[in-house]
Amino acid sequence: MREIEKYMTPLEASYLWGVPRETLKNKYSPSTLNKKTQEELNHMIDQGLVKFFKHPDRERKEWIISRQAMIKWFGNPKK
Repeated sequence: MREIEKYMTPLEASYLWGVPRETLKNKYSPSTLNKKTQEELNHMIDQGLVKFFKHPDRERKEWIISRQAMIKWFGNPKK
């Protein structure tokens, strides 16, 4: 597997794992996280399993998710 294929957008990840995009979004959206899940997400960010970029002039964050993060959350890909 090429290095670049280890990382994907949320749309690609939800497609490959066969989970609704909203289900995946619940894993990293601050409004849906309790203290424990926020700490788990911060740990995954520290490990480099997920990352985000927030443009200074915009509200939304853009996320990149690793295969390893998806396997941790949802098991092996369905497609």
